[in-house]
Amino acid sequence: MRKNSKNQREPLSLWAKKSRLLRQVLLSFVLLLGVGCARRIVALLPAPEADKVARVAGEEQSALAEVAGVRMVVRGNAWTERLLALEEHLTPVHVTIENQSGRPLRIRYNEFALVSSSGVRYSLLPPYQIRGRAEATPVIRPAFPSTGFHIAPYYGADFPGLTPWDGSFDFDPSYYERYYRLWRIPLPVEGVLEKAIPEGVLEDRGSLSGFCTFRRLGRR
Repeated sequence: MRKNSKNQREPLSLWAKKSRLLRQVLLSFVLLLGVGCARRIVALLPAPEADKVARVAGEEQSALAEVAGVRMVVRGNAWTERLLALEEHLTPVHVTIENQSGRPLRIRYNEFALVSSSGVRYSLLPPYQIRGRAEATPVIRPAFPSTGFHIAPYYGADFPGLTPWDGSFDFDPSYYERYYRLWRIPLPVEGVLEKAIPEGVLEDRGSLSGFCTFRRLGRR
């Protein structure tokens, strides 16, 4: 009995070898985006292999899928902060994750990507520079709604009010070193850090909603 309880506490990964259905959730949100002009995304379509994807009613630039109790909704036109023309430099995508899988779910930056209509893959840009812990201005009032969400332990005290995950959560320094420097605007920037989804673990029956940011489409 104790062994089963431990297994139920270990977070699932979207890319876990033993979690084929959850892997399909990620594939559902490898998106094909078309760019009609410099500042706006004009088409947001699910990838061809994502046969379980639908759209949110009345929202053309959206994708929705639910697999094995994990529900994900992606919106490509949700950034509304006009003080910072983020879309001139980057591609912000709004993501909502609801976990009803019966297990904690690990949220990692290296498990999300956008794929352009020409097949170019864009990795998620971490908004924090980390060398053992997050070196960002503390987010006094995180603006990403969440329930049952624990931040990754290496963020330390940068997210007051959010509890760090007390289990194992490996830090990938090479990912942060490679992609943090690709930001086209100086950080920290008000509105970006507060709304960005951090890495962490989403408990069963938990939800998380915020932005994932990628390089502006068309830039290699």
